[in-house]
Amino acid sequence: MGNPLGSFLDPASISVVGPSPKGNIGTAILENLLDMKSRGRLRSEVHAVNPMYESCLGIPCEADLPVSELLIVAVPPSLSVDYLRKAASIGYAAAIVVSGGFEEIGGPSLKGLLPELGGMRVLGPNTLGVVDPYTGVFAIFLPRRKNGAENIPEPRAGNVALVAQSGGLSASLYDYLNSSGPGIRALVSVGNAVDVDITESVEYFADDPRTAVILLYVERASEGRALLNAMKRARDNGKRVVVLMGGTTSSGRRATSSHTASILSSARVSGEAFRQAGAYVANDLEDALDAAKVASMIQGDPGDSVAVLTNSGGAGVLATDALSSLGFNLPDLSSDPRLSSLRASGILSQLSSVANPVDVTGSASDREFIAAYGALMDAPVGGIVLIPTHYPPGMTENLPRTLASLSKKPTVVVEVGDSELSRRTRSLYDSLGLPSYPSPERASRALHVARWFARNLGTWTANRSAHGGLHIRGGLWPDLVDALSIAGFDIPEWSWLESPDDWPPSNYPAVLKVYAQSLSHKTEAGAVIVGIRDVHEMDEAMRRLAPIAKAASGRIYAQRMVHGVEMRVGLVRDHDFGCVVDVGLGGVLTEILGDHSTRVAPVTHEEALSMISELRLKPLLEGYRGAPRADTGRLSSAISRFSDVACSEGVAELEVNPLIVDGPKLYAVDARAVLST
Repeated sequence: MGNPLGSFLDPASISVVGPSPKGNIGTAILENLLDMKSRGRLRSEVHAVNPMYESCLGIPCEADLPVSELLIVAVPPSLSVDYLRKAASIGYAAAIVVSGGFEEIGGPSLKGLLPELGGMRVLGPNTLGVVDPYTGVFAIFLPRRKNGAENIPEPRAGNVALVAQSGGLSASLYDYLNSSGPGIRALVSVGNAVDVDITESVEYFADDPRTAVILLYVERASEGRALLNAMKRARDNGKRVVVLMGGTTSSGRRATSSHTASILSSARVSGEAFRQAGAYVANDLEDALDAAKVASMIQGDPGDSVAVLTNSGGAGVLATDALSSLGFNLPDLSSDPRLSSLRASGILSQLSSVANPVDVTGSASDREFIAAYGALMDAPVGGIVLIPTHYPPGMTENLPRTLASLSKKPTVVVEVGDSELSRRTRSLYDSLGLPSYPSPERASRALHVARWFARNLGTWTANRSAHGGLHIRGGLWPDLVDALSIAGFDIPEWSWLESPDDWPPSNYPAVLKVYAQSLSHKTEAGAVIVGIRDVHEMDEAMRRLAPIAKAASGRIYAQRMVHGVEMRVGLVRDHDFGCVVDVGLGGVLTEILGDHSTRVAPVTHEEALSMISELRLKPLLEGYRGAPRADTGRLSSAISRFSDVACSEGVAELEVNPLIVDGPKLYAVDARAVLST
């Protein structure tokens, strides 16, 4: 079956069930559609269906469903089910169920009804609806005007496709994108997504020629890998994907056995997975909207060296601070020949500065700003932050058009203020393809997003799967030795001990541990003793651990003690994304320090290298203070192989902690597995 969104966004005819002359959500939908129809923007035929009334908003209310392509249901759940069955029986292709109150609160089951609908696709329930400014479909239940003021803006054609799992937030995002953003390609509010979901929506816009950016609001990615496939397809087709995530602060964590599982919240996994597919994960609502705007207008890489051009010294300082914090470099341009000649010729005032920020001062007119911007086109910078505050008398509304005609480098604009002229100026810059923002900080972050998109196409590959094949016979380190070796790790010399004399003298210093199923974290239980130097200390250590082993019905074993950087490599099964691998600082401080990197498994060798490079502990692997330099190539290969083979049937969690990295050696000195039931 082809992607269904065509019947939602460009239907030949639409039937709205439930409008009333007294006013309700069905009436609001009908009014929006008829308004677009009256102005020639909507091509579709529109029908009102309500057997209780003869007419609504000037058109007849039909008692029975006419034959149409799209059904919009705005009646209670019990009636909705009847209309859906009727629509499917007479050949409707799609239905939008605006109403709520179905299985999510114990009402009728739409999911259970789907097999009866003969392939008719359903959007919702509990959805705001859909909007397509190109076809004129404006099928949302929000009235255009309330209390004498605009309530929701008319759809403005743009290139940002908005797909959201929340009806209310859909409205807010739609409002911004149409009022002060780049406009929209379409809005699809999937609601509770019993049928059409966010993945199918991304697939549709991934192939849509009018779409440049897909902005997603995601609370749950129930088929996570399918969504990653769709995101990567969009990126491969030249689209940018921006994700705003909801539900990122769970009030509690599930009971787990490994450190890896306890530190991997669903939000953490989702965010890292989306980045793996090349999506920019926004920090908050403002960041998401700002990112969507810049992604819709700037395609090039601004590079790491940028310039600030301003007529406000203070705003220039704020931009410099923000850019520096984001890893940009602002080179000194005072020796640049074109900029220097502007000062020497008197085009720029002697009070101006061309160092970077390039400050033409508040007395400058359009002429000075234009000259300086033109000079920056040849300067050794890749991107530019423009701050042409409109307040000085010499700055006119002709400036934006001239600057846009000169622009050859990624440029963002700062227009500070909320006056009528400020808003109008920002809107003008946006319309000219120069994304504008009301603060230096937001503009700087936007330039960072442009750089991020240019450098991050995503490493995910569609339909990626693990080979597995790892057979595990128990959950503790002695049970896992063979599996860990197969996964690519080194195993220090070890053996079970009944007597101190069982341990070879050549294997000191040693570590003594208790093996018992009830002791998942041996350090806290006092079930591990390190630094044992000889047989006498081994005898004492065994005496100390014997009562603990006996109480736990366990055994005692020894390992040769090894030294190096303590790391942790773990794999868990996420409910939405399947196997996930996490790499980070090991030992007892893992959860406190939170230094770790996450990917959906299996990971490639290159992805594993990237995971290592993201860690704050990376300098420790590079020979910090004379320590042996780690073989990060071998470490990456081991992480990659571990992520592949550990994703095996019957394995719910597997963690190596600590993994001692000593030059080329990768010693798995402790591990824990949780088997699937």
